[in-house]
Order: sequence, then structure tokens, then C-alpha cells
Amino acid sequence: MIQNIIFDIGGVLVDYDWKTYLEGFRFPAEKEAAIAKATFLSSAWSELDREALSIDEITAMMTSAAPEYTADILTVFSGARRTIRRRDYACGLIRSLQERGFKVYYLSNYSSYMLRQTCDALDFLPLMDGGLFSYEVKQVKPEPEIFASLLKRCPSIRPGKSVFFDDSAANIKAARQFGFRGIVFRDPAQAMAELDELQGQENR
Repeated sequence: MIQNIIFDIGGVLVDYDWKTYLEGFRFPAEKEAAIAKATFLSSAWSELDREALSIDEITAMMTSAAPEYTADILTVFSGARRTIRRRDYACGLIRSLQERGFKVYYLSNYSSYMLRQTCDALDFLPLMDGGLFSYEVKQVKPEPEIFASLLKRCPSIRPGKSVFFDDSAANIKAARQFGFRGIVFRDPAQAMAELDELQGQENR
């Protein structure tokens, strides 16, 4: 019997739209591509979520990738909060699942730097029954260790009785290898339909 729903946050409960944000600077195409590669598409961004390095070390990694654009990279990074917007359905979806008897948790790659700047967009967090951000344990999805850390943080969660929603197929694969049910999230209707199908399979 499925008892728990675990949500990724970016791309599921909030928009993480760095492309539109970056396009708003109206950089020439070559410069925009270089800045994207140095920031949002870089390993430095994953390290930001892991938070084993300082912000100064992270920005140094970014600017070293395209030193000719140092000032613009720092400007883009400083305003990165504008990449995050809460999706209109987030609160209603969480409540509807809880009304169906599920406990609802989160597991997200997220830095304390971004959390401080975007807490207003994550106003659904108090509705949830618990969860874990990557920065808290210095681990990131799809590393298996972060799933173990979630279970340690929330010991009532049993992987075989839990469904994990994430927009990343790689993260869903990692969750399944750890024993969770996994659904790649595209939109609420699709996700809930697949959840209902899983429940139906259990009831047969």
C-alpha cells in the first residue's frame, strides 16, 4: 500500500526557468551561451546545491570558465532568485494528496543560498510532512547517499510504500534502485493518473 509521496521541487512544484531569466539580459547569442555554460549548466551549480564549497569558491569556478565575462556572470548569479516561481497548483496538489491519506515529503537539490532568496516561492513547505534539501547533507541527487539521508531524516518513510516524483529521469532511476516507486513528473494530471495506476496494480 502506498503511504508516502515524495516531491522534487524544481521543475515539479516550482518553475526553475533559467533560460527565460538569462534571455532577459539580451546578451549576444555567443555570450549568452558562454554564460549559461559557466553558470546554470556547469558543475559549479551542482556544487552550489551540494554546498561543500563557499559562495566565493562557487563564483570563482563560474568566472574561471569564462573570465572575459566575469562581471556579467556575477550579475546573473546574484539575481538567480528570478529563475524560481511557484506553480499555481503546488499547494492544492499537496493538500489533495494529504486528503487522500498520503504523507507528503520533499527531496530536492537546493542550496541555502537559493533557499534564502526564494523562500516566498516555497511557501508550500509548511504544508508538507517533512523532507530534505541537498545542502543540509552535502549530497545531491542522483547520488544514492541522499536517499539514505532522507530515510534517516524521516524514519517513517518506507521506500516500497513511497512514490517519488521528479522531472529528471536520472533521479527517478536512482530512486527506483533504492527501492522507491518512481514517476517522471510532467504535469499534475499525468502524475496523478500514473499514481492511480500504481495504486490500482496493488489492489488487484
